[in-house]
Amino acid sequence: MKVTELIKLGEYAVKTFNDYVSARDPKPQMRLYIRHFPTELKISETRSSSQSSSEIIQKPDWTMTVYNFMEKEIKPLPEFKQVIESIVRRYKKNINILTKSSNEVSQSTFWLEQFIRKLIHEELEGTLSKDSIIEYASLFKSELELSPTEYKYVHHLDGIFLENDTIKINDDVLIRKVQKSDLEYTRDIFFDIPEHRYLGFFSSVMEIEISAKDERECHDYVNRIFNTLRLFKMGSIYPMESIITKKTVIWPTGISRSSGTTSYFPFKKYTVKESEVSTFVNFINAIEQKLNFDKEEKKSRSLHISGERYTSALLESVDVDRKLMTAVMGLESLFTFEKDRGENAFKLGIRVAKLLGHLNFDAEKIRATVEEAYNFRNKVVHGSYISQEGRKRMNEIFPHILNYLRVSLIVFLLNQETGKDKMIETIDKSTISDVRNEELKKLVVRGIEEFGVTVFQETV
Repeated sequence: MKVTELIKLGEYAVKTFNDYVSARDPKPQMRLYIRHFPTELKISETRSSSQSSSEIIQKPDWTMTVYNFMEKEIKPLPEFKQVIESIVRRYKKNINILTKSSNEVSQSTFWLEQFIRKLIHEELEGTLSKDSIIEYASLFKSELELSPTEYKYVHHLDGIFLENDTIKINDDVLIRKVQKSDLEYTRDIFFDIPEHRYLGFFSSVMEIEISAKDERECHDYVNRIFNTLRLFKMGSIYPMESIITKKTVIWPTGISRSSGTTSYFPFKKYTVKESEVSTFVNFINAIEQKLNFDKEEKKSRSLHISGERYTSALLESVDVDRKLMTAVMGLESLFTFEKDRGENAFKLGIRVAKLLGHLNFDAEKIRATVEEAYNFRNKVVHGSYISQEGRKRMNEIFPHILNYLRVSLIVFLLNQETGKDKMIETIDKSTISDVRNEELKKLVVRGIEEFGVTVFQETV
């Protein structure tokens, strides 16, 4: 199948449709829609407010006219059938990859119909051009050839606020403030279910554009970006709503919407200040690359498990018992071995204190806090009674433990080539050797100088 065949068929279909409408003068039914839109919008670091309005709009429904035209004027054409035969002959294997166990002729017919329908509907809307037909024909062919697909992700975020209007992370990712258009939507008037945009939490928008052959590759990249945002500072950042647009001409729609999980809770939020933008951008790009490791490799398991536990403790809407236990287990995954069993509390406290002490944390406070948290962790695991005073204390130390885990994860990520075994060996020997202590200091500070102290300050 050649692109020129598609272009020729598409141009003919559009011209014939215009002649068809002129000759028959069909009267499409008018459908009623309701458009909701904000008239005022105020969003600050601590407060959000808006005023909204709505209007009834009418749109002609050309569905039956287009359907009848396709059935009577286009599908019987020899040229239409020839393109179908050409698609099946050349792309039979790919058709079965895109739609397993399908009938190649029926599937190709469906796709070619979608292509022509798209052209006709854009012609009706007054947005079709000759360049559009060429573009869509090229896209049709590239989809059949399993070429990389373009995706756009728009996430309405909770947990992060920007002083700047927009921060460009790289050519694919930007984060911006909320705009009025983000809160606008249109519904069929008979199916107008009010949307709750959770404006009090919906504090910013992240847009990601990426090309990939496998949508899973896109999801992995998006998840890495989210994880880096949560590591820059301690922030319970997650999407309240996600809109994913797939650039396609063979499927009826390339847009999907999903709401964020209700099991997440904004435990901690942060603001990216104007003075921090450069550091923020450098950090996100550097750490995203460090997070792109094979989670199934043995050498990476500790990092992967600790990262998951950090995210769970930061986001999940559970009581402090569960959160503190999860955070401590995240530290254990980084800093202890199976052979340390029975000495975990002592070794964990010493190792975390020694590592973070090189980042101007209070080492004595860290050791005491980690050991106290580990004792609470044991009580939770064994179902022991915890007094009200104990629970109050758990709430006090939990943010500190979570921050220790955050900063430790960053250090271990930046030292992946060193490896967990070597890192812990150096930490242990640094307690009795000045030479090893200097070696540890170099490992800890290596690679973080460009980020400054912002990321590593003990602010909870």
